[in-house]
Amino acid sequence: MSPLERCCVLGVVAVACVQLAACGGSSSGSPLERGSTPFPAAVVDELPPGTRIDVSAQNLFPMGTGDVWNYAILNTSGAQTGTDTRRVSSGPDVSGRVGLTESDSQSTDTTMYVVSGDGLLLVAPLGTAATATAASIVGSFFEYATPLYPQGATRRHVRSGPWGADLDGDGVGESFWLEYTQVFLGFENLQLFGSTTPNVAHFRNVFRFTVRPTAPRNTDVTLTITEETWFAPNLGLVKATRTAADSRGTIFDPLHTLTLTSATVAGVNYGSAPPPPPPPPPPPPPPPPPPVLDGQAVDVPLVHNALVYDRVRNLYYASVPGSVIGKGNSIAMIDPATAQVTYSSPVGSEPKALAIAADASVLYVGLDGSGDIVKLALPSMTEQGRTKLVSDPVSGQSRAKAIAVSPSDPNVAAVTMSLGFGVGLLRDMVMQPQRATVLIYGNNLLAFDAGGANLYGLNTETTEFGLRRIQVLADGLAEQAEIGSAIGYGTAALNFADGRVIAGAQLYDAPALTASGLISEAQDCAPLGPAQLLCFAVPEGGYNTESRFLLADSSTFVIGASLLYSTTEPAFIARHLVPGPAGQVAISYPSSYSSPSSVRLFSSAQLLTPPTPPAVSWPVTAFSTQDGGGFDLGLTHNSLVYDSGRNLYYASVPGSVIGSGNSIAAIDPGTRGVTHSAPIGSEPNALAIAADGSALYVGLDGSGEVLKLSLPSMTPLGRSRLVVDSSFGRARAETIAVSPGDASVVAVSMAWFAGFSPRHAGVALLRDMVLQPKRTQVHTGSNLVAFDSAGATLYGVNTETSEFGLRRIQVLADGLAEQLAVPAAIGYGTRALSFTNDRVVAGRALYDAPALTAAGVISTASDCWPKFSGTQLLCFGDYSNPGRLLVANSSDFVIGASLVYAASEPNLPRRLVQGPPGQIAISYGSYFSPPVIRLFSSSRLP
Repeated sequence: MSPLERCCVLGVVAVACVQLAACGGSSSGSPLERGSTPFPAAVVDELPPGTRIDVSAQNLFPMGTGDVWNYAILNTSGAQTGTDTRRVSSGPDVSGRVGLTESDSQSTDTTMYVVSGDGLLLVAPLGTAATATAASIVGSFFEYATPLYPQGATRRHVRSGPWGADLDGDGVGESFWLEYTQVFLGFENLQLFGSTTPNVAHFRNVFRFTVRPTAPRNTDVTLTITEETWFAPNLGLVKATRTAADSRGTIFDPLHTLTLTSATVAGVNYGSAPPPPPPPPPPPPPPPPPPVLDGQAVDVPLVHNALVYDRVRNLYYASVPGSVIGKGNSIAMIDPATAQVTYSSPVGSEPKALAIAADASVLYVGLDGSGDIVKLALPSMTEQGRTKLVSDPVSGQSRAKAIAVSPSDPNVAAVTMSLGFGVGLLRDMVMQPQRATVLIYGNNLLAFDAGGANLYGLNTETTEFGLRRIQVLADGLAEQAEIGSAIGYGTAALNFADGRVIAGAQLYDAPALTASGLISEAQDCAPLGPAQLLCFAVPEGGYNTESRFLLADSSTFVIGASLLYSTTEPAFIARHLVPGPAGQVAISYPSSYSSPSSVRLFSSAQLLTPPTPPAVSWPVTAFSTQDGGGFDLGLTHNSLVYDSGRNLYYASVPGSVIGSGNSIAAIDPGTRGVTHSAPIGSEPNALAIAADGSALYVGLDGSGEVLKLSLPSMTPLGRSRLVVDSSFGRARAETIAVSPGDASVVAVSMAWFAGFSPRHAGVALLRDMVLQPKRTQVHTGSNLVAFDSAGATLYGVNTETSEFGLRRIQVLADGLAEQLAVPAAIGYGTRALSFTNDRVVAGRALYDAPALTAAGVISTASDCWPKFSGTQLLCFGDYSNPGRLLVANSSDFVIGASLVYAASEPNLPRRLVQGPPGQIAISYGSYFSPPVIRLFSSSRLP
């Protein structure tokens, strides 16, 4: 097996695993709830019985100093497509260790063997692709063992266990399965250098490598390399055939053959003269300069559990666990200017949760060791009171998971207790009788509103992920409202500012707890000033990654700046953001098993005066094909539509675009110019334009609303909130369709924002932006929707479950009613639904309306869309026609033209948008490649 093959394909498997995870949906759930059961750690060597074959006299596997072999690479037609060279680049040393370097036109790689009378021991079967954990499990095994095992018998080696890294980004490491099998097929005669060479040993080797993801609903990814090899006496490898494919049918290495053209073995030349040794590789380029922080950072190596800031005295307070010798069970005080640390006297056993009063008069401390809450006067740290939390004989003593102090009364504090004892209220350190959410695991985070009349609690512990409003009473607390799926996995912050609850990166209007928006690609936001939020940027992965803050406007949810605060922060580490004095924030890394505890003090002038975002500029790249040409616009976007009346494309721009996010981009296909609207709402996604061009409808994923904009002014004409479920949370607009007969009538296919599977939340009808009461069913329904030509009937197609049904839905005065469902109407991957000439076009299939009887399909096509008028369809080619646009007739299904719009096309989600005459737009989007809009023009386009 080629080391080039081995290292290359393992990298592909890892990338495939990450792609599965990011496309899989929600990362909600505990590790035991996510993904499949991991492969167990195992080492299996199955050696077949029978008399082994001594080949020591034949010297089938020579590897001496200076040995070199040159091969021609042939495709399945026998044509030469390249060359390959193998040479002994080091050794053999006294232990038999040999380095074998293989080079082709694309890369060079070295594999280490140990050569002995037992055969060729493969020192590191996974090469440099393996983590240290995986390499320790795999160890070494013989690629070729001597004496040979009996002809036809199978030798098998299996290695499995934890991979030692998180490939799919859900915080849980993957597992792997490696299997190598070999069969000796016998001795053969082989034509070599113009004569017959006898006793050539023939082997079949199969190498299978599987990654088992942990993210939800993902399946194993397996890559299989199959090769047959022939070894001649005193010469070594003289022929090999190889191929590699994954479990989804993707061919990573087409079938090809290596044939020996020349060699030098043990000083003897075979065939033509050997090529000269390759020139020495050029020296590696100097490493790039390290990135520069957007401020100054000071690291305080303080072992601690929690951190708060005292604005009156300009001090940070940290709870220090009892494990710190000499200073444990105390409160540490950090000077933000000097980073000097001082310690209080001991305050009790295992101080952890902290909360400071708004007037900084007292500090509340949860003592995990005793189950107490202690109230300390500031700045003296004198104890003012101590209260034992709830316990019982069965569950034992609870502890404080979170504490919050009323902003209006420093003597009133709320505490979430462990073991299901709920949330209690302390008045003057006396536990009040009425507790909220008893026997409900949740409210791991607490925050009072600005007046102290309401308390908000957030469940970060179970997949319910609920946000609760709790009324503050004279004698305790009472839960009033709760919404499920309010946050995502990994949220660790709850705050209240400007009349809104800030749960991680999601904002909710108080007290109703309706979603108002979110900060894109952010985690754990904290208020920094009026209408200003500071958030952690979502980590990009890796184990020592760059880490950034995002500065965002809490009213428009637009990100104004991205500040680098660390170049080496470990991914998936626990961290908490604590705003400090003006121009400074602290990052708390609490005590954990995986990383040392510390506090980073980050100061920056940009925290005082946020920089003006640079004007956004999108790259434009021209291209041409044999059938036309155009340009690629590297515009970050979610959806794309065309305004034929004004000759403009409109694209929804996500909030992640600094300075210009949460807007609608208008693209002029003639000048290539792009202009952006003012912010319109949080995370605009699905788009639909009225047939008369009077309005543009926009789905706002961040708030679960549909917005109506007038054209061309982009002035808001109204907005409607989609359904909200107590368990599933809010819905978002997956697709939108506007009635061709009435621009005020809109159908919305809804999906649960939290990413449940199936995600479908029913189809709703809006009349004058009022959500009508009658909606279609949830779970299995219509992910794509399209009206008929009169607007009296709506058609929908299910693209997410194997039912793949096409539906006819009646449009009523007060909503929608499903009338007919035709299962198995489409195939996997369909992304298009439309109506033309009394037919429904679902992917590449056409159905007569309204009966939904099959009319025909467009051969070798995938998704089809009708032209604005006439009977022609524009279709993407399927896997056999990549990069091609098919022009077909919807009446007789005849393909009239096949146009090349891309020489090579990424395997990304794509949608076709019909533009002006002679032009189409192709909208690409992906988690792994920059989104792009390709505008393709051709004289052959209808």
